Amino acid sequence: MLKVLLVGPFPPPHGGVSVHVLTLQRLIEKSGIPCSVLNISRGSSTSDRYVSIRGPLHFTLLLARYSLKGWSLHVHINGHNVKSWLVAFVAGLVGVAGPGAMLTIHSGMSPAYLHERRSGRILAWGASKFYRHIIAVNSEIKAALCALSVPEARIEILPAFLPSSDAPMELPGDFESWSRAHHPIISTALFYRPEYGFGLLVQAISDLRQKHPGLGCVVMGDSESRPTGLPPHVFAIGDVTHESCLAVIARSDIFVRPTFSDGDAISVREAIALGTPVVASDVVRRPAEALCFKTGDARDLVSKIDFLLPYGKFRVRRKVKVKIKHVFFRGAP
Repeated sequence: MLKVLLVGPFPPPHGGVSVHVLTLQRLIEKSGIPCSVLNISRGSSTSDRYVSIRGPLHFTLLLARYSLKGWSLHVHINGHNVKSWLVAFVAGLVGVAGPGAMLTIHSGMSPAYLHERRSGRILAWGASKFYRHIIAVNSEIKAALCALSVPEARIEILPAFLPSSDAPMELPGDFESWSRAHHPIISTALFYRPEYGFGLLVQAISDLRQKHPGLGCVVMGDSESRPTGLPPHVFAIGDVTHESCLAVIARSDIFVRPTFSDGDAISVREAIALGTPVVASDVVRRPAEALCFKTGDARDLVSKIDFLLPYGKFRVRRKVKVKIKHVFFRGAP
């Protein structure tokens, strides 16, 4: 009987990879397949939704226990630091003792990391040896793996987007009162790190308000690094549940992804599925439904948002179905 152990980060905080693991767990369980999560997030608390780890030795012992009991491992990493590839290496090695393991690499910064760090290349090359099936969320990640002599036949390009669960979407408490004072509404989901382009977005919003004085922007994510002193029209709401994030995106006129680096942004595909127009940087290949602006170009970002604003109310929600067994376990041991 197929049993799946997901190895990766789990909310909170709600980021792209952790939300993917959360949603994947729900979908696998809904398919009738036993599924557990080994949470590699730093400082993770106790929860009945996942198993926490207490250091490298505990992590290895837990992996061995699950693997020897017949659990297939599905490892999720960003791929742009040593820790992630160490996780992949250990999980892949231990998985050999059981049904085996598969690997998904999510971060758009992983190709640059592998290109610039010789130690990273050696570790990634060694880790990849243990996986018969590797998922790269975009073609750049696949190319970086192929450059390490990973056989192309073992690598599949597959976006990380999954259909949302049946859980009801719930707006965050403060959003309703803030939204009544702002129209139109732009939304985004990010961490306050340079690659996410928050400063670029704030500049664009400021320029747009000269033409649309009521415009507001709600920013979801990263409660700990949430900036202070922002103007009232930029609402940094912090980390919210996935359901609340989807609810805000559904209520927005436009969703914006201003990143300088990306893998395959789950939030972009979620916005499209919800029928919300999307403006995203052209740093990677985007879905055909997204309108792209030149990466780092605030003037072009303003132009693209301004172009789409009249179309925000003409939206049709897309229905997306994914066959869990076919997509995620095809080719798995």
